[in-house]
Amino acid sequence: MQDSRDFARLPLRTLLLRCALPATISMGAVSLYSVIDGVFAGYFLGASALAAINLVFPLFLLFTSVIDMLAAGSSVQIATRLGEGKRHEASRIFSFSLVAIFVVSVVVAILAFLGTKPLLVWMGTAPDVVELAATYLYILAASAPVCMFFFATDNYLRICGWQNYSMALNIGVALAGIALDYVFIVAWGWGIVGAALATALSIGLGAAFSFVPFLARRTELSFVRGKIPLRQFWRLAFNGSSDFFDSTASSVMDLIVNAVLLSLGGTLAVAAFSVVMYLDSVVSMLVVGLTSSLQPALSYCYGAGLAARTRRIQKAVMLAAGALSLGALVLLQTAGPWALTFFVAPGDTALLEMSLTALSIFALSYLVKWVDVCVSGYFTALEQPGVSLFLSLVGTLLAPLAALTLLVPWLGHPGVWYMPLCAGILSALLSLASLRRLAI
Repeated sequence: MQDSRDFARLPLRTLLLRCALPATISMGAVSLYSVIDGVFAGYFLGASALAAINLVFPLFLLFTSVIDMLAAGSSVQIATRLGEGKRHEASRIFSFSLVAIFVVSVVVAILAFLGTKPLLVWMGTAPDVVELAATYLYILAASAPVCMFFFATDNYLRICGWQNYSMALNIGVALAGIALDYVFIVAWGWGIVGAALATALSIGLGAAFSFVPFLARRTELSFVRGKIPLRQFWRLAFNGSSDFFDSTASSVMDLIVNAVLLSLGGTLAVAAFSVVMYLDSVVSMLVVGLTSSLQPALSYCYGAGLAARTRRIQKAVMLAAGALSLGALVLLQTAGPWALTFFVAPGDTALLEMSLTALSIFALSYLVKWVDVCVSGYFTALEQPGVSLFLSLVGTLLAPLAALTLLVPWLGHPGVWYMPLCAGILSALLSLASLRRLAI
């Protein structure tokens, strides 16, 4: 793509390939790094380190969910303004959002340093795991004011038609992270400090390179002075609130699930859950990458008044996401047991057996869990934040909480593994009903 006008003039199949393919490859590279990072932690550092990372990473995502809100909300407004032909206003939103993201990242880092240990102790975490988890989070928090730009500018690059550059950045970050994991954990023996530093340094480098096209003035968006009206900022934040709530609620649910598993089976159960989550992150990130890659096109076409094209793009997104999820289900049910062996140290049969049980049940959720992601993203792209927020509320918090409350007393450990499937069915039905009733 050359610029945002291609969102309206390219044939639909070509648009999907040029937007979705780079984004899917990018998310595949990022998720591959996440999986390999888990392999290094589980295989070389053991179950305690694996559990520590899984306990604290949702907390980090919880602290940084405001960044997701600002990035998502500003991206929709920027793409819509470009569709309306208001290029300077789009650049002003872009510039102001970067300043806001930096300020919020500093606040996030401070909160992480103050609140991590008290929360982990309150959850009933073992003292040795508390120290490992806190060390990991402190390093990530310290890097947040730099690293958070990487995730925001990735959205802005795609709006400007730099999908291939964004893809190259994500692949580069993933490869750098894998290489640093090996050096810091295996070669130098830095333990969980090495795992955190590998993540922080690789993403920090990606953030630095993500600014190159903007600094070189080769994009439609440029750095300009000026603020945006307070009402527009609140609208921006509200439109990104579904992403904010999705990140926040997912993190809260992970913390709740970890607390439940700690009470049911201790560190072993949390470690088993973390193994499954590493594999799940691959599928989830591919679906999110596919969905988010077409959000700029949806917003642009909506701003340009191309309602029929907007609807066709959304239908194509949902078909692709459904096919991707069903393929993942088949793959995990057949090759999942083999993949789990990479996360478990030789001889740790208890962790392997629990992880096998969890994965075989959890993978069934891919039949439905993609639906609310696509529909919520669609309403966000069309600046319908109320509907998007409601669907996120149900899909990421209310339905999972209800399922967890009903299933765990009845089934014990398997209740946690069945929870995503039951919650996904409810949220999918509600999402499809909302799409049928309210789609523009």
